[in-house]
Amino acid sequence: MTISQTLHSLFVSDEKLVSLIGYTPKNKRISAGVPFNRNDYPYIVFETFPYLTDEVDTYRCDIRIVSKNVVEMEKIAKRVIDLLHFRAKDKPFSVNNTAIYHAKHIGGGVLYVDDLDVYEQLLIFHVKVKEMI
Repeated sequence: MTISQTLHSLFVSDEKLVSLIGYTPKNKRISAGVPFNRNDYPYIVFETFPYLTDEVDTYRCDIRIVSKNVVEMEKIAKRVIDLLHFRAKDKPFSVNNTAIYHAKHIGGGVLYVDDLDVYEQLLIFHVKVKEMI
């Protein structure tokens, strides 16, 4: 399973995030790469980039939250941070046979896009994972 599939499974399995974003199997507001529907807000799009591949793989993960409502966007961002930001001393957990050993929120920012009348928040994480065999 790829890191993108692992993160997608993590996000859509969290009831609180699914409720905040309005995700359903028909209305896919959480996706890797490109949004399922660019005009259906709010939505989450994420991309992953490998840093180091070894026994434990390290990735940079860029998560974009797009919403018409800044308060709604902040609630969604807080939930994503709650899910993904944990220290190595905490217990690692697994998603579909992939162990997530460490994840750290390292930056990001908020933009207002005038032409679309939407807010966009970028959250950047370092994520360390290992496929369990």
